[in-house]
Amino acid sequence: MPDKYQKEIEEILKNAGEAAPDEAVRAAEKPLEDRPRAVRQASRSNKAPVSYSPRGRWPSITPGKILLTGLIVFIVTALLQIWVLIWVGLALLVAGYLLFFVTPRNISIEKRWRGESIEDPPESPWDRFKRWMKS
Repeated sequence: MPDKYQKEIEEILKNAGEAAPDEAVRAAEKPLEDRPRAVRQASRSNKAPVSYSPRGRWPSITPGKILLTGLIVFIVTALLQIWVLIWVGLALLVAGYLLFFVTPRNISIEKRWRGESIEDPPESPWDRFKRWMKS
């Protein structure tokens, strides 16, 4: 897909009268594995340190996670007949249910350019679950 965009950009630049990027620029755009060894070592040493946002440190609490936790607590404690924790599980279920309707939803709109989608292909259910657990 990136090659398609690269060709289209070169075509637009050619039509605009500007020169297309030369091979040195294209070599810098290649993945590190495709570059010569000296370039790979220089690229790795020039990388900026990774900074972590304060929000990325702790996973966020979502209504779905509260519902799931409440359901698990409720079922486990009901099987073990721990009456105090059954009420905690029910309270978590109710809290998650109420938060589900209170919190705003993200409505995603497909991004298109020239009639084609420019978004990444859909993820597998397992990838979505892992991303959901991290957020």
